[in-house]
Amino acid sequence: MRVGVISDVHANLVALEAVLGDMGPVDALWVCGDTVGYGPDPSDVLALLVERKATIVAGNHDRAVALGEDLDLFNPPAAAAATMHQRWLSAAERDMLAALPRTLETSDVTLCHGSLRDPLWEYVTNPRSAAASLALAKTSHCCAGHTHVPSLFRADARTQPGRVRFETPYPLAPRAFLNPGSVGQPRDGDPRSAYALLDLAVGTVTFHRSSYRIAETQQRIRERGLPAIFADRLDFGL
Repeated sequence: MRVGVISDVHANLVALEAVLGDMGPVDALWVCGDTVGYGPDPSDVLALLVERKATIVAGNHDRAVALGEDLDLFNPPAAAAATMHQRWLSAAERDMLAALPRTLETSDVTLCHGSLRDPLWEYVTNPRSAAASLALAKTSHCCAGHTHVPSLFRADARTQPGRVRFETPYPLAPRAFLNPGSVGQPRDGDPRSAYALLDLAVGTVTFHRSSYRIAETQQRIRERGLPAIFADRLDFGL
């Protein structure tokens, strides 16, 4: 079974289209939250993921846009973008976001946005926090997002890759916590979109990057009146 894993699209349609094109045919598409927030095209991104029959879990931005949840925890530009997305989306689209599960188990993998200790807000950045989530999982592996940084932590591994190499298959065994990175707002110094491919038959994960038309997304962000920071930082992957 070949599975595409993405996260943190953040309403960046141009980036999402590039990733899906590079990814090619998959048996399933999993989305680890934050489909909306920051970017210029929340409605079109949601429509494309629905068209692709994606399995999606909720992120903190999804909840903020759908329900106004935890807006006080956002910095002012992020809160402003979430409020704008609330206005742009239809009631049905907001209801769809509100109904997304915080965690979901599928094919012996648990999906969440942050962690299993805190599905919306915890940043998993080291082996200890990854192990804490795996200890709570009923499945062998976990996929999450939120940090916008591709990473892999394996249980009982003597060495942890943490920040990963691309186009390099990694074994999932014995248990793994992985983050595909961000499609729409990378934050690891690489402005290209990030995603991962799972080969569940073989038991491997391979991390990938896709170039996309950054200037087009930047123009769309500015045209729609979103905070300029969300356009500016796309150049640097920060």
